[in-house]
Amino acid sequence: MKNERRDFIKKATFLGLSTGLGIGACTSYIPAGTKANFYINTSKGLPPVKVSRKRVIKESVGLRPFRKIGPRVELQELGNKKIVHNYGHGGSGWSLSWGTSKIAADLIDTTPQKEVAVIGCGIIGLSTARTLQDRGYQVTIYTKEVFPQVTSAMATGTWSPTSRLILQEHITPAFKTMFQNACSHSFNTFQRLLGINQIVNWMDNYHISSSSSHSNTNHHKFAAKDQLFSSDMNFYPEPKQLEHRENPFKAKQVHKSPTTIFNIPIYMKMLRDDFLLAGGKLEFKTFKRPEDIDALSQKCIANCTGLGSLELFGDEEMMPISGQLCFLIPQPELNYRASMSGVYFIPRKDGIMLGGNGIENNWNTIPDKEVTDRYLEGVTEMMNNMKG
Repeated sequence: MKNERRDFIKKATFLGLSTGLGIGACTSYIPAGTKANFYINTSKGLPPVKVSRKRVIKESVGLRPFRKIGPRVELQELGNKKIVHNYGHGGSGWSLSWGTSKIAADLIDTTPQKEVAVIGCGIIGLSTARTLQDRGYQVTIYTKEVFPQVTSAMATGTWSPTSRLILQEHITPAFKTMFQNACSHSFNTFQRLLGINQIVNWMDNYHISSSSSHSNTNHHKFAAKDQLFSSDMNFYPEPKQLEHRENPFKAKQVHKSPTTIFNIPIYMKMLRDDFLLAGGKLEFKTFKRPEDIDALSQKCIANCTGLGSLELFGDEEMMPISGQLCFLIPQPELNYRASMSGVYFIPRKDGIMLGGNGIENNWNTIPDKEVTDRYLEGVTEMMNNMKG
């Protein structure tokens, strides 16, 4: 009997461990915010970017939906409709998408409705729709455009949760709490997507200081990382200034840090396909005034229209901040990103993306040849700075 009891305890213990590590287990991803023993010293050269105007395959201009007082994530009653707003993320929409979608879904949970209309099919709309579906809601997305026409398709696809998010003067304790909750939830969600069709990847980032480097004083009015993060929110190790033997560039001041890259075409296709496979419906429709929303059959609406909320809801806090991108022919061997003098490049599956500008209150989406030339010159300068 004693032997049988010992065998039972061993089997029960083994089963308990297996269940705890399997499906349904609670995984908490620990931020890698430490300087110690993270970087491996190396003097190995990096593969160069092949820079040429002849290698440019596309140019685009996207409009960041910037809201001066920060993203709007709140419940509003409009007639017999309950509208949950989730828009105005500036340059941080991709990074905060899962976090603000969770907050929006929490607000929708306070209503008795189980059928929800989501307006907008960008990254915020798709993330909100999928979050609601995972909670058992029947969701219909109404949109005038889908990928690749949506503004979200023209983003850099880099983890940047504080990029042009809010003006410093409008930061409040309540906003910081909302932001930190959204940021933490998004970070954890993205880590769970690692390894799936290279939708999310970690990548080394090099920031090269040069004599021509200059700071953009315009950025100083936007909230900075240390103004929004709490002391324990170090998702990545601090940038490390490289010593000569481990520095792949000729410049003396080069900082290295890891970051997260999103492969936008694969990612948005996955979200759309998962939404449809889960029983979601997609309908093309244009909304110009609140009465158009009132005509919907659903009583609960998730408004994820971004800049569309300026016209649809008269949100005067909204404005576009344009950003031009240029793509070079993909180079599979590139496994790092770099920036210098206000220009950066990011290798993605759909091309090597070059960018670095932001123009406030600019609705023009026609690419400027001079901006592309500046990007090409900037990346050429970086490559000339590489050690032979």
